[in-house]
Amino acid sequence: MKPVSIIFLIVSIILVIAGLLTCSFAMLQANRQGVDLYDTKIVNGQSEAQYDYSEDSVNKIQIEVGDCDVHIVCGAEENKVVMNNFSSAGYICEVTNGALIVEDTVNIFNITDIIENGKIRFKGFRYYLRDRKITAGSKSLTVYISDKFDIKIIDVKVSKGDVDVIGYTNNTDYKIDVTTGKFTAENIVTDSKVSAQIGKGSVNLQHVSAKNLEITVNEGSIMAVVSANEITAEAKHGSVRIESEADLSKYNFVLKAPASTITLEDLIKTGNYFANDAQLSNFIHATAGYGTVVIKTYVAPETIEPIPDDSETVTDTAEPAETTEKAE
Repeated sequence: MKPVSIIFLIVSIILVIAGLLTCSFAMLQANRQGVDLYDTKIVNGQSEAQYDYSEDSVNKIQIEVGDCDVHIVCGAEENKVVMNNFSSAGYICEVTNGALIVEDTVNIFNITDIIENGKIRFKGFRYYLRDRKITAGSKSLTVYISDKFDIKIIDVKVSKGDVDVIGYTNNTDYKIDVTTGKFTAENIVTDSKVSAQIGKGSVNLQHVSAKNLEITVNEGSIMAVVSANEITAEAKHGSVRIESEADLSKYNFVLKAPASTITLEDLIKTGNYFANDAQLSNFIHATAGYGTVVIKTYVAPETIEPIPDDSETVTDTAEPAETTEKAE
């Protein structure tokens, strides 16, 4: 090794050691003075970070995470993002051009992750030192949306984890992409499109009303209580069950279950079933590669009223009989 290289190596080592000592000293001083150096809190080895976007103008939610559960809660009182057990320096949470962006794929060794659009995203080496205090825990991301914002697009991409969206009534496009995990939507109303692409997992839609529904699951099943003009549901290695909240007589059908049966209301078929009426514009296209296809009209479960307990506790209030002894 050349002398110049040795000198540079020694200087680099000195700088690294000096940086570690400086970070440690700064953290110690901050703790003594009660100064918070981080935007995350660690409680019992679990971290939590929050991001408040109430003052921003947001019309799109864009999420791309790895091993993480994603919850989108609508009708909330606050507009904020809560991130649990995210690497302190390995995520992005910001509003850019009207889009709330959350990512957990930041790589310190990738310059394009550190600097993008002229903005420096590197928070500081102290975060990497701090992450050693975080024990292993499942990652979760919760986005709270109030009625203040008119969200046009919700775009979620997850490598491994579950995604759920609850209670949003707005003309929003939903695009869900999950490699391994479940997608659940409940009480969603939109005059736009809901699409979900699941690798291995399942889809469960409860009371979802949309203009178009496009659901594909490679390994797993689809359960949907829905109302839509156009419904396309494909479970390549599973079953499809659709309970329609709209009148099924107004639909055309393309139903395929090559390995099992098709049930359309009271009609039972094997293989394929087609019904095409040129006067009808709505359609349901359902395919189950290795399972059944069931299309039914949704029937709300009966609410069983509890039977009042009118029985009365009978108490014997009769006075004891008197005993009369005869004197001899």
